[in-house]
Amino acid sequence: MLAALILAVGLFFGASAHASGPVLHEATAPEGDFLGKKDKEEQEAEISEADKERMQKLMDKSARVIVLKWDDTSTDYQDPALQRNVKARIDRPGALFFPSVDLYQNGRKAPDDMMRPIDQPARVPDANLDAILAEAVKVSQIPWDSMSPGEWGVLAEKMRRMVELVWFVEKVEQREPLFHLYTMIGYAAENQNNPSPPYYEAIGNQSVNYYYYLAAQLAWQDPSLMSKLNDMEIRGQVNYYLDGINSGRFPFFPLDFELENHYDQESFAKEYEVFINGLPVEVDEEAQFKVPLGRNDIYMKRQDTGHGLSEQLIVDKFEEKAYFVRDVARKDMGIEFIEQLMLHPNECTPELDGDILTFLSIYAKMHGSAEIYIAVPKNGDPNKVWIWRWDRTSATLQLVGGGQDDFPIRFAVTARTGVMYNGAGFTVDTNVDNSDINDITDPVGNAAGRGDVDLQAGHLPVDFTLRGHYNRLMVGVGMEFGYNLGEDGLWVERYRTPEHKADYGELLVVERGEAEEGDNGSINGPEVYHYKAWNRYTHFDVGVVLGRNAALGFGPRFALSAGWTDLPHAFVSMGHFGWSLEPPIEVFKGSKRVRPMIDADLRGGIAYSLGDSIQTDIAAADDTEGRLKPIFGIQAGIGTTF
Repeated sequence: MLAALILAVGLFFGASAHASGPVLHEATAPEGDFLGKKDKEEQEAEISEADKERMQKLMDKSARVIVLKWDDTSTDYQDPALQRNVKARIDRPGALFFPSVDLYQNGRKAPDDMMRPIDQPARVPDANLDAILAEAVKVSQIPWDSMSPGEWGVLAEKMRRMVELVWFVEKVEQREPLFHLYTMIGYAAENQNNPSPPYYEAIGNQSVNYYYYLAAQLAWQDPSLMSKLNDMEIRGQVNYYLDGINSGRFPFFPLDFELENHYDQESFAKEYEVFINGLPVEVDEEAQFKVPLGRNDIYMKRQDTGHGLSEQLIVDKFEEKAYFVRDVARKDMGIEFIEQLMLHPNECTPELDGDILTFLSIYAKMHGSAEIYIAVPKNGDPNKVWIWRWDRTSATLQLVGGGQDDFPIRFAVTARTGVMYNGAGFTVDTNVDNSDINDITDPVGNAAGRGDVDLQAGHLPVDFTLRGHYNRLMVGVGMEFGYNLGEDGLWVERYRTPEHKADYGELLVVERGEAEEGDNGSINGPEVYHYKAWNRYTHFDVGVVLGRNAALGFGPRFALSAGWTDLPHAFVSMGHFGWSLEPPIEVFKGSKRVRPMIDADLRGGIAYSLGDSIQTDIAAADDTEGRLKPIFGIQAGIGTTF
């Protein structure tokens, strides 16, 4: 608003001075904005931009791991083994992985060399645009003959220093204010009558008013900027250089985006969108984009996960055949970075020089609240990875772990209780005196009369489970003891006997008569039944844990379990939804592995009686009964990780 007000005032008062001084052209609103109406394409663009913003906010909350590729090895940020190991070591299963070149932020580095890394702003403030636009409007109202050449020289130097207020161009909104500032510096440079550097430079073999030329360079990408110039003389000067660029009178310089002599146009385009001076460009199949000599701000924006490298390249003459954007970045933020880290790899806070800390600080600020990690696979081994975490408050790297010094699998043990409703539960008529084995001669035939299925029979579970966590994967084994809460308070089942395929079973209490012909020595005496208040359920679990601390065992989880019960003899399978929370208390302070836990588990599934169970006999004798029964319940308890 301030810039618009200043511009309007300048245009109003500048009309009378038009003959003797340049006046900035009035900005016009896009046709699509007339009366607030927007066409379909603009609406779709807004929706797309909103989706990108939402995705960016999600990514800003994620852990970002920069992998420094060891020279002459193949292990990089896409290596699956390295990703699994790092996720487990930093306890961030949702971590995202990126190449070292993304850390290179030479373009975004503030011009003030004395600025501390922690104070780096990362982005050009919008207020800076208002300041330079206001200055450009002010100068546009000054007639050329109203000041001496010396005064014009002082003013030109003042404006030239203001260029640093837009030290990196990454978006289109920054282009027009900078364009106007360039034209006003060029205007002041001409009026000081001293055609020497830094206001006049040799581009190729031609001496040019350098700031008129830079304005023409911006207009080369977006010719509509020329319509913003109202002064015919200045427009003519800039247009002369623009024609020279378009006609090839001024040379072009290739930017090359290959990395380690490799480039795949399709995969590169999926990963990055390249911006030159705030406008998107397409890199050709040869990995190149040619630009005019002068200032070029290069920004590689990741398509869906944040920001890549930034570079400002100022080239006035040919010194190399091309500028290899990503290779330069890899040399500084890959090879050199590794050399500094590996001088003393076990130091908690490694000493780093050059611009590395500055680039790290800028990269962290560009990605909001995301945690930033640096990973180095020593000698290219994905199983020997040194990891550092960027500490924002101190602007230093902190060692997380080195080599194989930390076992990547976390464990948790829990003890829970609650209530279960077991559809496989049943009761037996206790009026039958089983102490005298001679009173009953046909236990199977009378089973239907003795047994009665109770779908609502409940029991109180006491569960002990050991879990292992590797990233989001969870496996577990446990034993649960169930106290019968039914009317009789007892579980009843036959003992496991050789007759019922259980030669490892409990005490056999039956009589065996003489085998009749073809009978193979079958049981012709009664069975004695097993009555217990507690049963035992042995189970194995596998599942997935969600949330930021999933690798530690904390967060919501979905799991499947399978096992068997001894009373009744049954196979049990259940689905689980659980949640583990870390209570807000400090126990074992300083330990990374030992943490207290509060755990809850909601479960439901089926119990299927085995062939040697009384329940199977009941199901065979009564068509209304089945071997498959529902089971469900809820548990809660405590535990610890280790």
